[in-house]
Order: sequence, then structure tokens, then C-alpha cells
Amino acid sequence: MKKVSSIITIFVIVIIASLIVWKVGTPNLISKNKENTTEKVSKKVEKELKKTKKKKEISKAKSSTTETSSSVESEPSSESSSESASSVSSYQSNVKFPALQNYAGKTYYAVDRDSAEYPQMFSTSFTITSDGETIIMDDVQEPIEYVRTGKFGPVQLGGGPVFVFEFSPLGSSDEVEVVNQGQYLTYSTTMPE
Repeated sequence: MKKVSSIITIFVIVIIASLIVWKVGTPNLISKNKENTTEKVSKKVEKELKKTKKKKEISKAKSSTTETSSSVESEPSSESSSESASSVSSYQSNVKFPALQNYAGKTYYAVDRDSAEYPQMFSTSFTITSDGETIIMDDVQEPIEYVRTGKFGPVQLGGGPVFVFEFSPLGSSDEVEVVNQGQYLTYSTTMPE
């Protein structure tokens, strides 16, 4: 009976010892498996990166050869188009609003202002600055924030909370007719005598 009980205790001790060894050894095995797995994955990723780099280099080489050939062919046409675009932009780039191109930089003087029904409604002169950003009326400068043009040539300038100024060309840009609350007055670039 003592032999059987001693055998059982030895057997139990062996089982407990093997459980302890298994518990302690399992995390090491798991971490080794993880390391092996990450190494394999990183190697695969490196291989894929190398493949894609090679493909990109090949496609870059192909595209650079086609780009050089196409750029050589299109050089004359691009030069002529850029020249024409620059000449157009230099004509219009110095004026903020293209509708003011013909009027910018000119001073207009009231023609026979005293004959108007309400002369105080009209300034003696006005100037649209050469950049088209401001209008000067009787030495008062107002910023132009918007420009609207009508079907038959009237030009309306506006800015600030209350500033509105409207005129229409009379034959040429050297003579215009200013409209103010239903009243009209002619202005000319030539100063009246």
C-alpha cells in the first residue's frame, strides 16, 4: 500500500512539475513563433517593396523617354501659344476689372454742369485709376469693389456700403454720360474752357 501511495505521489509530483514547466515554457514558445512570423512577414514586405520599386523605375524610364520626344515635338506650338497668352494678359492684367480697360487712367470732366437740373448731384470730374481699383471724384477716392455692365454699354461701379456710380459711353471712351438718380450729364476727357 505504501508503494502505491508513493507511486501516486511521485506521479502527482511529475504531473505538477510538467504543468509548471509547460506554463513557463509556453510564453517563450509563443514569442518565438511571433518573432518567426514577423520576420517572415517583413521579408515578404521587403520583397514586395523591391518589386514595386523596380516597376516604378521601369515606368519612369519609359515615361521620361516619351516625355522628351513629345516635348521636342510640341516646343514650337507651346512657344507660340505662350507668346499670344502673354500679350493678351499684359493687355488686361494691369486693370482689376476688364470692363474698365478703356476708361482706366483717364480723367473725365463735366460738360456744362451748370445746365443740369441738380448740378450738386454730379461731381466736376472723376478719374478711374490706371489699375482700375479706385475712382476719384472731386478729390475723394473710393475703392471699386464690383463692376457690372449692361446690354447697351452702361457700366456700374460700386463699393463700400453706399457707393454706386454709373456711366454709359457716348460713341467712344473719351465721352461718357453719367447717370445719377434719373439725371444725366455728359463728361469728356477734354477739360472744358
